[in-house]
Amino acid sequence: MKHEQHSKLTKPDKGFYGRNEISILGSNCNRIQTLASSIGKQLQDEFSVAYVDADHASHTDNEKESPSVAFTKNFINKITHHQFNVFNTVSKFEQDTFFNSSQLILVNGNHEKANHQIVMIDKKKEASLIKRKEALTNVIALVRTDHEDKEIPEYIKELIPKYAELPVFLLTDEKIISGFVKKLVENRIPKIQGLILGGGKSTRMGVDKVFMKYHGVSQHTYLQEILSPFCEDVFVSCRPDQASLFPDAITDSFLGLGAYGGLLSAFQKNPDSAWFSIACDIPLLNKETLEALVSKRNPSKVATCFYNSETDFPEPLITIWEPRAYAVLLHYLSLGYSCPRKVLINSDVEIVKLENEDVLLNANTSKERDKVLELLSKTIS
Repeated sequence: MKHEQHSKLTKPDKGFYGRNEISILGSNCNRIQTLASSIGKQLQDEFSVAYVDADHASHTDNEKESPSVAFTKNFINKITHHQFNVFNTVSKFEQDTFFNSSQLILVNGNHEKANHQIVMIDKKKEASLIKRKEALTNVIALVRTDHEDKEIPEYIKELIPKYAELPVFLLTDEKIISGFVKKLVENRIPKIQGLILGGGKSTRMGVDKVFMKYHGVSQHTYLQEILSPFCEDVFVSCRPDQASLFPDAITDSFLGLGAYGGLLSAFQKNPDSAWFSIACDIPLLNKETLEALVSKRNPSKVATCFYNSETDFPEPLITIWEPRAYAVLLHYLSLGYSCPRKVLINSDVEIVKLENEDVLLNANTSKERDKVLELLSKTIS
């Protein structure tokens, strides 16, 4: 057998810059930039939008210009948008960091590639498009620049064999094109996996909290039942010595980090899913509370979580972590932090307020356990 020097890790489903990237090509850079700016303005309230281009002194197709990557978070104006002009060599790994926070990345296809393409029909740029035919790997739409000419030219038919199956827009159909792009992104919103954080040693409680029976069954079974309607699958995050106790276990590969290590271990298993994490020591949690969080989920953020008025901070123990959170969590770990709450406080997150915060009650001691049982008995009676 061939010796494997490095561990095989699951790589995120990304293109050249991110999960949802679309290059626009087939016309001059001025038209491409105008269309990209229009899409960005239409969708900036829905998504975090980035733009990739070459460094232009003017709107030309001069290939001899020294290229550099420009990163723009929003297409509003030069006062409010964020732009990184990179004058040295940028590695693929540095680009991933730049674009991790962007849910949609638009690309000038005259200079850079992307895993989806919108092709403009501009006969004056036929030769330019033919030169870039290798970049036409997944064309999703055509845009006519000439309102009068409704025929698809032969060069488009030759370059894009499935042209007849594609939607065709007018360049002036800005809202329609933006709506099409919005639907594409929404159809690629990551699915949710459930993660019951049950790897703690329960030293204060004296018995393993994940097996306590507040609702007639073990707590991990109860949480699995209320999580399942919102998730593709539900797993129990646990220590390696607990793995045989659960049918669907994710054992900690980041040891000694508690819930933080459980989250990272889950993302290591599946970096393309959003992970809905729930601590096993919140016994008053119910399906209605989870539904309230899912209904307010914002996939363009790092996470969606509840606000806890008692701590005046985001509640990290009941949180939907989006795939982009994986890189953020690893970054904080590299800085010496392993606190999920600190990540939420200092990141772009969606915070949801609860009418009744009693469901957030933690039960870590026998005294707190007795309080929960008393509250539950009153609810039943």
